[in-house]
Amino acid sequence: MNETKRWEAAWWSAVAEPADPSARTVRRALGDGAAREWLQKQWVGVPEPLRGYPNIDWLTQWSRWRERALSVDIDVELARVARGGGGFLIPTDPRWPEQLVCLGEEEPMGLWYLGSLPATPRTGDYLSIVGARASTGAGNRCARNMAAYVASAGVTVVSGGAIGIDIEAHRGALSAHGGTICVLAGGVSNPYPAAHGSDFRAVIEGGGALISEVPPTARPAKWRFLTRNRLIAAWSAATVVVEAGARSGALATARRAMEYGRELGAVPGAVDAPMSVGCLELARNGATIIRDGRDALELVRPVSAQGTEPLFGMPIEEDRGIAALEPIQRRVWEALPRRAPSSVEAICVAAGLSRAEVNRALMDLSVAGLVSGSTRGWARVGGGAS
Repeated sequence: MNETKRWEAAWWSAVAEPADPSARTVRRALGDGAAREWLQKQWVGVPEPLRGYPNIDWLTQWSRWRERALSVDIDVELARVARGGGGFLIPTDPRWPEQLVCLGEEEPMGLWYLGSLPATPRTGDYLSIVGARASTGAGNRCARNMAAYVASAGVTVVSGGAIGIDIEAHRGALSAHGGTICVLAGGVSNPYPAAHGSDFRAVIEGGGALISEVPPTARPAKWRFLTRNRLIAAWSAATVVVEAGARSGALATARRAMEYGRELGAVPGAVDAPMSVGCLELARNGATIIRDGRDALELVRPVSAQGTEPLFGMPIEEDRGIAALEPIQRRVWEALPRRAPSSVEAICVAAGLSRAEVNRALMDLSVAGLVSGSTRGWARVGGGAS
């Protein structure tokens, strides 16, 4: 029974476009077998179970699906992907990414894949990194380093394999020998762009996977990129946008992530840089500002309240030299003129300290070899050197 459901879902994935609500309705109302027969026969009108959906133009839908229904050979597609070491998953499979349930009626009817998928996928094991195709060198480095950092921590990086930020995210994860999942707009046997063929092979060989809703040889039609983006957003616990112009497709992924209640991060850039416009807008509307891989990792694995990380504003390096002095000693040091000697009275006035505090501090500074006294007063050793 499960194999029959798998076959029928694979057949429909070749007939209907991803996230087609009418396809889900007809399968639910008629059942897979009857729905398939309805498409393969001549038009005989609207079946009784479908008449309860008057808002759907069933003749138009039937006409859209029919040509594919008559031409598809799903057995060939299933055999092709099996030869490549992949397969076709349906929601009842143990390896099905359960986090996709947030898509509701837009949850895929099935997923084609090449490569390896975890036996027990969890949302918190994934971070989506997306961004502009026309990315800058700095953006590419940021995506690559960020992906490498989170991958080294055991988080699988999810992206779309496109030119620019997407492919750099995959490359960064692979450089750290981590897992990465590439969600394609076309078929897994026909990944786009072809120029990234070696990267796609590396994803599979590195223990990751190529994923698609459409059959293995389907072409990456433009309209499929937007529907593909919903999978990237839903797959992970968080999405980080590295660079994005005002009309970048990455912003569509970001909007989806917010709709699904996922964490959203944005890497800021120069306010007048075209590729920073989208990220800055996301930050203004509540996205978390992400500086590096450490920040990105916190989106999927929040730091506990008992963590040992320093709070913002606290020193992150040990103070040295003058900076390591006790507060009173440092005030006295800073009250001394850079090159001329000064009396104790003048130091008291400049530092706002009592004579006793100043004298005690001068003795300590003298022992440390930082000041010296003479008949002319007290002075810094070596002039203004610190």
